[in-house]
Amino acid sequence: MSSVNPIERFLFAKMYETRPSGEQERPPIRPFVTISRQAGAGGHTLARTLLDVLSRQADARIFGGWEMFDQKLVAMVAHDPDLQVSVESLLGEQYHRAADDFFRQILTSSTHQDLVMDRVFRLVRLLAEVGKAVIVGRAGSEVTRGLGPSVSVRLVAPKEVRIERMMNLHGMDRKAARAATESQDEGRSRLLRRHFRVDINDPLLYDATWNTAQVSCEAIAESIVDTLRLRIHEAEVVG
Repeated sequence: MSSVNPIERFLFAKMYETRPSGEQERPPIRPFVTISRQAGAGGHTLARTLLDVLSRQADARIFGGWEMFDQKLVAMVAHDPDLQVSVESLLGEQYHRAADDFFRQILTSSTHQDLVMDRVFRLVRLLAEVGKAVIVGRAGSEVTRGLGPSVSVRLVAPKEVRIERMMNLHGMDRKAARAATESQDEGRSRLLRRHFRVDINDPLLYDATWNTAQVSCEAIAESIVDTLRLRIHEAEVVG
């Protein structure tokens, strides 16, 4: 794989953009949010709601210009000339058993999934370092651990609720929605076990775990912003 692709060069340039001559400022605060979720728990809905809540905050220096990264991240990886990977597999966050991936490579000439994930993780960390990013999935809580200020949340909901949502969102029948829900949950869990040796359902991996069958995305987003504001203030004081 090439060491730095054009997208990464852009991110590096954005992160290290020069300041006006003679300006004496502290290093910029680069906040971000990561969202882990069970399939059908509403990760994208929360991300979009969070962007709206952030845009309504008074301090545009900190809360203006945020972006969500899921499909955008997929596009970055899918257009990497060094990789052979489908957009569908990236969007579905497919992570296969080792034996299954071996045969998949033979049959489809695709890149080994761990090489793909290495690029995904690299981009996720760069996005967090650039800041003002809402990162959905992609093991964001683990990849960005130690960076900040940030807020990491996990979204859950009863399985039957999530299956209903998958049916409505993707136009599936109940059997297909149940299979997709279980497959996505297992793939995401397998990814974190393989690369980080952690249980995705461990609540201690996150700042908060929310049941989206009981709490609205608006309320969760407001809580995230309140926590983020405190973390940014703490970082500015320490800095």
